[in-house]
Amino acid sequence: MWILTQTYKFLAKGIILSIMQRFLMRYGQWGLVAGGAEGLGAAYSEILARWGVNVILVDVDQEKLTATSNRLKELYDVEILQLNADLSKIGNLEAIIKKMAEVGCRLIIYNAAYGPVKGFLDNTMEELDYYIDLNARMPIHMIYKFLEIIPEGKPAGILMMSSLAGLWGTQLVVPYGATKAFDYNLAEGLHYELKKKDIDVMACCAGATDTPNYQSTRPKKNFLGPSILKPHCVAEKALRKLGKKAIFIPGFSNQLTYFLLTKVFPRSFSAGMMNRVMFKMYRD
Repeated sequence: MWILTQTYKFLAKGIILSIMQRFLMRYGQWGLVAGGAEGLGAAYSEILARWGVNVILVDVDQEKLTATSNRLKELYDVEILQLNADLSKIGNLEAIIKKMAEVGCRLIIYNAAYGPVKGFLDNTMEELDYYIDLNARMPIHMIYKFLEIIPEGKPAGILMMSSLAGLWGTQLVVPYGATKAFDYNLAEGLHYELKKKDIDVMACCAGATDTPNYQSTRPKKNFLGPSILKPHCVAEKALRKLGKKAIFIPGFSNQLTYFLLTKVFPRSFSAGMMNRVMFKMYRD
């Protein structure tokens, strides 16, 4: 038994090292995580650092940005650059792209998002603009400017966080889901268009993930509710799938749900089911 355990550990370590080496060879020494100070963004930042990738951390919360940066520096032998920026302000993009160009960054993970759970009319007009600015306007502009700084012939990677909420119109997250549908289609289209330029693009639709933002919504448990994924598990699996898929849905339960609701049942039934689950979680 001991020999089998040690053999398994040796093989697992070898597989991880191989993945790390391939990742570094393809995407280089630097990666940018937009919205990288907390939750899923912090998980992406840590996986990159663990794999030996230097990280540009971008976040609006300076305190959390500093805390995450310091923790990663203590744990891993990599460089961490902090950029304190409000990603809903398109004027902040120039400084971000400049820093990426300076270090030769060829990898973007766009995780920043605004997505409270509340009725559509409970939003202000300013909030509606905020959804669009942070969840849609900034990522499409960032990707456009990012592609301009990639040297000809060099591979690059773009990983966007979409959401299962973007696959159907879902009550209580209407503007969030609408912008995540935008991200889903943006990534899927670019996946095919940029293949010939050797640039990998993928959207990750994670579903419910155990992050501070998700827990702050105080969802009620019910047997139809989603399974809750761990941030580091989502981040690592998504990074491994980059370059292999246009759309990645982590978690067996989520994958099964996606298959049933998109391949088996009609859209009207699927949308109704998603909305019933949402209502049970937040309004029952």
